[in-house]
Amino acid sequence: MQAPSQAQQEAPWFHAEKTEEGLVVRFGGAWVCRTVGAQESELQSFLQNNFPKKLPIKITIEKGCILDTAGACLLARVIKSLKSSQKAVEVIFESSFPLLDYFLTFQPTAKPFVPRLNWKIRWLDRLGHATVVFGDTTLRLLGFFGEILVTGYKTLKSKTHLRWVSIFHHIEEIGLKALPIIALISFLIGMVLAYQSINQLRRFGAELYAIDFLGISILREIAVLLTAIVIAGRSGSAFTAQIGTMALNQEIDAIRMLGLNPMLVLVVPRLLAMLVCLPILVFFAMIMALLGGMMMVALIIDVTALQFTHHFQHAVTLSTFWVGMSKAPLFAILISLVGCFRGFQVKGSAESVGRMTTRSVVESIFLVIVCDALMSILFSYLKV
Repeated sequence: MQAPSQAQQEAPWFHAEKTEEGLVVRFGGAWVCRTVGAQESELQSFLQNNFPKKLPIKITIEKGCILDTAGACLLARVIKSLKSSQKAVEVIFESSFPLLDYFLTFQPTAKPFVPRLNWKIRWLDRLGHATVVFGDTTLRLLGFFGEILVTGYKTLKSKTHLRWVSIFHHIEEIGLKALPIIALISFLIGMVLAYQSINQLRRFGAELYAIDFLGISILREIAVLLTAIVIAGRSGSAFTAQIGTMALNQEIDAIRMLGLNPMLVLVVPRLLAMLVCLPILVFFAMIMALLGGMMMVALIIDVTALQFTHHFQHAVTLSTFWVGMSKAPLFAILISLVGCFRGFQVKGSAESVGRMTTRSVVESIFLVIVCDALMSILFSYLKV
């Protein structure tokens, strides 16, 4: 390349020539952000094609050279590249270039050392974080439930018509379409309970008392708990996915723009449908589980249906039935509340729908089991 003229002093330039001592490269001009871009590709091409290996190189930065951060970074990268590939590279500064000096001496620091915390500290940290998240979620869930109550009160006070079409649609989805799976699972669980209880009681010669165990366990605990878990996984997750998808598609915002209350449009119909369907499904599960147990008892110890029914009437009381049925409305509220609450929390991307749906199912089942345990303790304390 030819040396630059006086008119070109403002533009960045470089000049290379071979001498007896090796290759001499001179840099000058204004290597600044607004001008260095056009020169960078030419410089890179020149460096790749014109520097033979093991050739001594003398690099000179002229006194009038102007450098900003972009130019200093580029020249430092060039010099470091030559030093890594050549044996003898000499750099001469005709003036002081602090930025270039900094980039030439700069070495990327390694990843900062993070001291490994004691396992007790890590455990306490996770426990504290989980406690804060649990408390925050509980408060928001209670606030969501309060908003539902306020909406329901205003609806009754203003005599606003409920969305009966939506309610009956959800009754069909939650109740009618769930009957086959509830029937199958309950029937099989009844057979398994009867078989296991007979095997355990046979060693005492008390196989007939398997009917007592079957009736009390199914009516008080198994039927309602099993039905609630199935509905939480089937319908509670559907609530979250449906409302979450609407949130992503901005349909909930459109509902508000139309002057409608999303609680009244989306949550109340699902809650009422769940309150109607879950007790009916629990009663249906009790019947199917008892039928499965009756079949297994008849096959193993040769007890007829009439004998089974007669002994069953003496084994359980009406209060046993109502203990199980009394849990159904509470479980219905918990499942629909958590499902709708997590649906409204969906935001960002489709990944959030899956994450919130998973949380909805896990939290619904957790609350159902915890409430079932607390109610069982309460009924036992009241001797019901």
